[in-house]
Amino acid sequence: MSIVFGTDFSERAMASARAAAALARKSGEVLHLVHITEYGSVGRTTSSDETLRREVTSRLEAQAAELRTEDTRVEIHLLEGTPDEVLVEHATVVHASLLIVSHHGQRAPRWRIGNVAERVVQAARCPVLVMRSAGPLEAWARGERSLRILLGLDFSPPSDAAVAWVRKLRSFGPCEVVAVHHYWGADAHVRYGVPLSQESEVTPEVEEALRRDLTARLGDMPGSGAVWVHLDAGLGRPSESLVALARREAADLIVVGTHQRTGPSKWWYGSVSQKVIHEAAVSVLCVPSSSMAAVTIPEVRRVLAPTDLSEVGISAVRHAYSVVPTGGTVYLLHVLESVGALSSSKVLSPEQERLAEQLRGLIPPEAAARGISTRVEVVHGRKVSEAITQAAERLGCDVICLATHGRSGLNKALAGSVAQEVLQSSPRPVLLVRPVE
Repeated sequence: MSIVFGTDFSERAMASARAAAALARKSGEVLHLVHITEYGSVGRTTSSDETLRREVTSRLEAQAAELRTEDTRVEIHLLEGTPDEVLVEHATVVHASLLIVSHHGQRAPRWRIGNVAERVVQAARCPVLVMRSAGPLEAWARGERSLRILLGLDFSPPSDAAVAWVRKLRSFGPCEVVAVHHYWGADAHVRYGVPLSQESEVTPEVEEALRRDLTARLGDMPGSGAVWVHLDAGLGRPSESLVALARREAADLIVVGTHQRTGPSKWWYGSVSQKVIHEAAVSVLCVPSSSMAAVTIPEVRRVLAPTDLSEVGISAVRHAYSVVPTGGTVYLLHVLESVGALSSSKVLSPEQERLAEQLRGLIPPEAAARGISTRVEVVHGRKVSEAITQAAERLGCDVICLATHGRSGLNKALAGSVAQEVLQSSPRPVLLVRPVE
């Protein structure tokens, strides 16, 4: 693996190159120093090209000589073409683990949207570090100080990739991490199926559930330095929240995942990473989900088992207990369809108590002997599939185990399929249990 750094020999690029060399030394990787000459120069001849090539190669050699040490290997590359495309292609060729560009970069032609840094972030398959202030990163890489990181955290694969890179940085040296999650209060209440409160934008129950789930996504952080989750409720743009908090926390580096959206989806959803690159006063590390390396085996500790208490609905319950290990929990759920606003009362009605008792009657006798605990939930919901998805989020379940009636054709069109709707709407894994013929 290696680190690729694009240089234009400017003063800012030289400072960034020193930080890139320090990072390469810290990670034990080769630093590839790349300069790109563009097509279309007026008045070019074979003789002038050769002269230019010698001059630029000499400058590359001089810069590399300044960066090399006994434990820092630097290779130089003089390439030709469109800067963003050539940088991305070269990073692929040398299997780069990181691509570094200075923020000012070179301006792309007018017909190409954005500058070099933005276009590299859009296309690269590896993380891209857009360097604004090189000093803090270089000092951290030299072991002279801790690094203050602001991490954009949500429930997307790019965010998971960003978290993995923060873990990697902490394995190299001490890092203080503020993981910030920007969200709309109403969306969070819908996610967990909790009624809105007139007293506050976000209820304590929703905040607790968000903090629990986001902390779980962070996982175990190696190395030293504090790590905490900051919840930021509001209607503003996530990029504005990240930039403002980075300023208040005096962050040295912002780390964000990127979906690398293009075309209509980029126009519709926008790009948080590109807005942060534009607006932040510090360096920004953009991590695409494609950079995820190791695939870990997920742990199943909590399983949601919804049932309509029919013979088919009950058939999935025993399968829910079969996938939970010792010390795990099965949540038995029954949904009562309701019309209108949902009640926030936690006191069960007589009907809910009766149904809860029926759910307790489904607990297999051997569950306790296996060390598996059970909780029963009887909830109201406007739509059964929505209530199931919300319960899985609220309870932090790892898997939803659900019976399917196996309908197809006209029967499915007339009766619908709760299982199909859960499959389409829930971000959690779903285990479907077909009825026995």
